[in-house]
Amino acid sequence: MIKKVLFHIYSLSKGGAERVVTTLAGEMARRGLEVCVATLTRGEKEYPLAEGVRRLDVGLSEEEEKKGKIGRVRTRIRHLRDCLKKEKPDVVFAFMQTANYRAVMAARPLHIPVIISVRSDPSVDYAGKMQKKLSAYLYKRAAGAVFQTEQARDFFPAEVAEKAAVLLNPLNPRCMEDHGQPAERRKAIVSVGRHHEAKDYMTLAKAFGHFHKDHPDYTLEIYGGDSGDNTRLCVQEYVHAHGLDEAILFMGDREDVDRCIADASAYVLSSKYEGMPNALMEAMALGLPVIATDCPCGGPAALIRDGENGLLVEVKNPKEMAAAMTKMIESPEDAERCGREAAKLRELASTERVTDEWLAYAEKRING
Repeated sequence: MIKKVLFHIYSLSKGGAERVVTTLAGEMARRGLEVCVATLTRGEKEYPLAEGVRRLDVGLSEEEEKKGKIGRVRTRIRHLRDCLKKEKPDVVFAFMQTANYRAVMAARPLHIPVIISVRSDPSVDYAGKMQKKLSAYLYKRAAGAVFQTEQARDFFPAEVAEKAAVLLNPLNPRCMEDHGQPAERRKAIVSVGRHHEAKDYMTLAKAFGHFHKDHPDYTLEIYGGDSGDNTRLCVQEYVHAHGLDEAILFMGDREDVDRCIADASAYVLSSKYEGMPNALMEAMALGLPVIATDCPCGGPAALIRDGENGLLVEVKNPKEMAAAMTKMIESPEDAERCGREAAKLRELASTERVTDEWLAYAEKRING
């Protein structure tokens, strides 16, 4: 029986994988398991760890940072291996590509089982020949693998896919309370996510421009921080050039984003690719009418039954996205029905249920 677990991830800076780690770690600690989280670095803005979860540093010292690339890689593996020797966990849960690699290489000589987890679209992160070979070699040596969608799982060789599990992310507890449908929805379309090329806010801005011609009393609110890849500036320049400064609002990063968006008319995810989008899951749990691109690696399609609990649209198709916005606005009864159906996700993705699934899968892979 699993009594002690160790999570390994690069950092706890705010992102989808990091939130899943802190949520699962907190719930496992609440159940009485001994839980550690080993990271390489600490960020300025991080998800907090629950009481009872220990944070371990397996990163490089200033002197070690001066080594060459290969030297840094080997030293990080050695630090993690030393940590595992000391902690002796029953299982390691590794999250994201380099942490997965590092965990398998560090734990294998110690015979400590590792469950790796792929959190993004593998056709992007594992596109190169080297990454395909390295992941195939290392992941088949892991005790198991957790994916967010079947499409992501099936990207990998059968030796990996056959022993894998497809599990939902646990929902943010703030989205679990049933507040019911708002008496009146604000004339606002909302989207949540950091400004990054994958989120494709340019297509969203273009779509809203089409929609706004017939619905000038609506605004688009985009919540999320800047990733530094220049995409936010590009979208802002487009908005200004098309006279949409008062219609498309950049709201920044907000801690209370769930309260900010709960009474909006619709939520839109415009991504070109995703893993399992936490922001979309949270919008559905809040009962919002949702629109999402049917993007790889299948996260939105795994959540949305088109026309029943939301609408799916083609990637990078602003006219189809605008038409979906119009449909939600001009058919409010259908939109509210979609919102009620979407909110049923709370039953499937509660922290308790998803944690049960993670632990049951790990027990199965470790103990047969």
